[in-house]
Amino acid sequence: MIMNSTVKGIVRMHMRDRMSWLYVPWFIVLSSFVVNLIIAGSIQDDKMVTGGLASIFVYMMVYGIITVHHTFPFALGFSVRRRDYYTGSMIMIAAVSAATGILLTLLSYIESSSDGWGVRLFFFHLPYITDGNAFKQFVFFASLMMFLYLLGFAISSFFRRFGKIGMYTLAIISVIVGTLFFYAVINWEWWRGIFDFFDGRSAFDLGLLLLPVSVVLSLVAYALLRRSTV
Repeated sequence: MIMNSTVKGIVRMHMRDRMSWLYVPWFIVLSSFVVNLIIAGSIQDDKMVTGGLASIFVYMMVYGIITVHHTFPFALGFSVRRRDYYTGSMIMIAAVSAATGILLTLLSYIESSSDGWGVRLFFFHLPYITDGNAFKQFVFFASLMMFLYLLGFAISSFFRRFGKIGMYTLAIISVIVGTLFFYAVINWEWWRGIFDFFDGRSAFDLGLLLLPVSVVLSLVAYALLRRSTV
């Protein structure tokens, strides 16, 4: 893929904010890891499995929302085309997701081979999530991170396009649709079909399923940003 100079400039713009893209998420997840490591070392009991790893994924969804708010008006202020801003942003999140997926897979293997860092703490090597070989773990980690970031990116793009009134309307519609959906799931026993769909699927399978959803979210975000004002 050949990037034009403007797209490269957008990627460099994102890379200058290393604090938000790299340092903060890893500071959060490693702080949680150290706390859990101390607890696991002090109790010296059975193995300890935690969900602290979720913090890095939650952060990326939040940062997806913040990214558009902070960088979209700034980029367009320098006469950057919306398409170039969008392309540069997608390249950045793809690179960060891939790098994070590699690091998390590596930490998962180290944790597994060291029997939980010697204290039986399982923070990165989690049941079900890390079943399968290194490639499958990488796909799940990277796909989930990209999906959550793009979900935040699409929400923020919607706000940029339709403003507060649009967000309030979307929230109300989401609540109504969600309520009707859960009513249908329980009343007409749709939950049987939902359970059958997920039954037997691995985390790797779910990671693959998230990829086309992420593509749809990115296209929706692009359609919204094309008509957004600053």
